[in-house]
Amino acid sequence: MQNLSQALQQMANVQSDKQTTPNAAQNIESSIRVLEPENPSRRAFLKAGLFSAGGLVLAFNLPVISKARAAEPSAGSEKSSPPIFVEGWIQLSTSGELVLIVPAAEMGQGSQTALAMIFADELGADLSKVSVKPPLNNPRYNNPIIGIQVTGGSTAVRGWWQPLSEVAATLREMMRLAAAEQWQIKPELCKVGLHQIEAPSLQKSVAFEALIPALQNIQPVANPTLKKASEYRYIGKPMPRTDTAAKVDGSAVFGMDVELPGMLVATLAQSPVFGGTVDSYDEKAAMAVKGVEAVVPLEHAVAVVANGYWAAKKGLEALNPKFTGGKTLGLDNAQIKKRLYEGLNKEAQSVKAGGQAKTFAHQHQVTFEAPYLAHTTMEPMNATAWVHDNLCEVWAPTQNQSAATQVAADASLLQPSQVVIHTTFLGGGFGRRANVDYVAQAVAIAVEVGAPVKLIWSREEDVQHDFYRPAAVAQFDVKTDAKGFPVEWKTKVVSDSVMASFSGGSATMIDNAMSEGLADQPYKLPNLTLEVVRENFNIPLGFWRSVGHSYTGFFMEGMLNELASKAKQDPIEYRMAMLPKGSRAYNVLDRLKTFSNWTDALPKNHAKGMASVESFGSFVGQTVEAHLDGQRIVVDKVYCVVDCGKMVNPEIVKRQMHSAIIYGLTAALHGDIEIRNGQVKTSNFDNYPMITLAETPQIEVEMIASNEAPGGYGEPGLPPLAPALTAAISQLTGKAYHALPIKV
Repeated sequence: MQNLSQALQQMANVQSDKQTTPNAAQNIESSIRVLEPENPSRRAFLKAGLFSAGGLVLAFNLPVISKARAAEPSAGSEKSSPPIFVEGWIQLSTSGELVLIVPAAEMGQGSQTALAMIFADELGADLSKVSVKPPLNNPRYNNPIIGIQVTGGSTAVRGWWQPLSEVAATLREMMRLAAAEQWQIKPELCKVGLHQIEAPSLQKSVAFEALIPALQNIQPVANPTLKKASEYRYIGKPMPRTDTAAKVDGSAVFGMDVELPGMLVATLAQSPVFGGTVDSYDEKAAMAVKGVEAVVPLEHAVAVVANGYWAAKKGLEALNPKFTGGKTLGLDNAQIKKRLYEGLNKEAQSVKAGGQAKTFAHQHQVTFEAPYLAHTTMEPMNATAWVHDNLCEVWAPTQNQSAATQVAADASLLQPSQVVIHTTFLGGGFGRRANVDYVAQAVAIAVEVGAPVKLIWSREEDVQHDFYRPAAVAQFDVKTDAKGFPVEWKTKVVSDSVMASFSGGSATMIDNAMSEGLADQPYKLPNLTLEVVRENFNIPLGFWRSVGHSYTGFFMEGMLNELASKAKQDPIEYRMAMLPKGSRAYNVLDRLKTFSNWTDALPKNHAKGMASVESFGSFVGQTVEAHLDGQRIVVDKVYCVVDCGKMVNPEIVKRQMHSAIIYGLTAALHGDIEIRNGQVKTSNFDNYPMITLAETPQIEVEMIASNEAPGGYGEPGLPPLAPALTAAISQLTGKAYHALPIKV
């Protein structure tokens, strides 16, 4: 079985074969350099408006994968993974402003703010003088954990903390050397103040920017010492986000905001059946609509190009395209469910093989199921492309610059080196924008019409042509002792492969995302067996917030709640008895019990439930308080305790817990994709609703201080919500709930 990191690493290796890889023995002395004014990289950033004309521009190139993956046991050993070199650029201007270019796409998760804080703290910079800007595409500007230029998997802070700290420390030591040389004293007599170098013995100080001329002649220091946590000025504090002002005053540029001279706007219709082709359309009627400029057929789709979105939309209606064929023709939800359940009787691939209990008191068999889910980012899919002067420029809200570069090159018949990806702010990502189908379409349309084109999908296209969270079924066969604790645990899960869909894997490929969280949770489960069956439905699949944990958390924690109930034990105490005392998972539950007032009674006809899931290097426990208003579920309050290791910005962590809880609650109450005759019939928020502000519960978040390696925080808040909610509703109705969304 191939896990997510290994599969993405293979993709990275394919890309790295197309370029010259630096010698693995390259050290820090040759890894940071000043970019002269005529350097092509510097000119590219100036042209893109990311740097100003003056000041000092530094480039860094560090082998960091072994350190970045130190807390990633699934990533494989260092021997089996080639070193990954992380390249980046910094500008220190003569005004003292620092511009840091980092590859993390900003989609509301706050990664760019966190990375700016890490960099500023290690450097000794004034955070108010540090701005973070998105990167251009560069095939060696890789996510240190995944290995390609992509933002996802809650890896931005985990992957970039170490390399950014090393770069900042190196620049800090270079400035100390420059100041010492200027004052003719030993470097150890210089210390770093706030945005300046100080010499206490001389009662002198010099601002960072004043050292620009001298820095051009300073050699980087090898292996600079990183700061201790006690020396941090910003890390661990709720600092303001770097993007707040721009989003408040409207200056932040999302994909939909891009405007170019002479730009046209396109929208499209895609085959309702996945893989279908265009059969017919009325081009004459479409061209008769005022403002329509062109009709462009695409693979599995047809686009109308006009002088504005409304004209393009009306032209598409007049076009009235018809489609034929498709890989999913005839498929519906009932067939999907039938095949998933039939998969439980098929031969499976073993993930973990356990033994058999010699004795047991009780035996329990329970089956859980979860549906397909769409992402429904607030900003629908869009991209702007302009092919000119042997260059293909793309402005896109993308999580995946590496893939965007390749599909743009393919669509424009240019080389990847002739493609420039301008990453805008993302109006939501949730994994959807790791796929770049909309980028390829925008480029193909721009090539056809010979002008800049902004492609905008309608909400209906966005919902009906997503890369969906796969449907899944899991069956548990658990034997327990007289006290109700497991002595044998067998799990069989049937689902489809996200990685096969994402990377073009085979029809039989099985990946780790299908079963993550079912055999690698911290509970002591004797004789644990896990098997996986792949059912390929030819439905496009993608990374949905928390990926496999989004359903395995519901399965696993739902089963634990059921076992605790049958054993007539408190569900928190039941779990704690299966955890090492003092472990991170144990401590989260112990704190949750107190923080949520777990043992306190609730008003009549109110109930509470709980769940706890480890994912992406973080531990999250939640309790949910709810009641019923007739047949309507009302969630009153959610308590959340999180241990995500070292935290950069606790306020961002807190907000991401809120966000994940709301996203997870939407899925638990409403999420379900309807498929009929191979087509997604779900189309918009009227039949795929999100919870409203009035439905949003009060949310309380407690963060556990930790010196453990940083974990993710964008996704781990989601998996515990559904099993905690179903446990609460079960107490109100006396029924067990094994399927999502919850139907009372």
